Amino acid sequence: MDKFWQALVALLPNGFAWPRNPASTLMRVMRGIAASFYEHHEFARLTANRWQPHQAVTRLAEWEEAAGLPDACFGLNQDDATRRKLLLGRLRGPVLEYLDSSPASPGALIAICAWLGYPLVTVVYNTPFRCGMRCGRRLGRLDGKLWITVTVQSTRFRVGKSRVGQRLLSGTLNGSELACYLNRVVPARYSVNVIFV
Repeated sequence: MDKFWQALVALLPNGFAWPRNPASTLMRVMRGIAASFYEHHEFARLTANRWQPHQAVTRLAEWEEAAGLPDACFGLNQDDATRRKLLLGRLRGPVLEYLDSSPASPGALIAICAWLGYPLVTVVYNTPFRCGMRCGRRLGRLDGKLWITVTVQSTRFRVGKSRVGQRLLSGTLNGSELACYLNRVVPARYSVNVIFV
């Protein structure tokens, strides 16, 4: 606001009719006008920031419509933070291990799982054992199957702490959205198998 006030005061002509004393009526009026300019400037800045996808609030539905969201894997009842996260994921694409890697690379899959809230993940390509191979040849070959093992934190039913009606073993995360999302992101030549431990 002080910068707006200084700019307005600099536009005033010189003379006794235009006093620069901060306690004068003219300077108080200039402070009021500067405050209204500052409020308008802040409103315009916040409005422009909320148009950006990572801060969108009122325009989030328009961004989702343009990006083909909401994602069917995550359902329709999502909080705004999850909606913004999925929007940025759709606009930026999956996080890859290195620039020319595939979304099916182990590093990229681990990064995608961590981004979705599953930090403890191991990714293994299926290499089945084959009998009758000659010496020097590989015993197995890549057959396009990915085995993704996800460790999910779970809590057990405890006498004295848990209540009637609670499950005997309850997990903190639901894994159906992870399998659905990975099947859509990973190239079609791979078959994704998600195992929850």
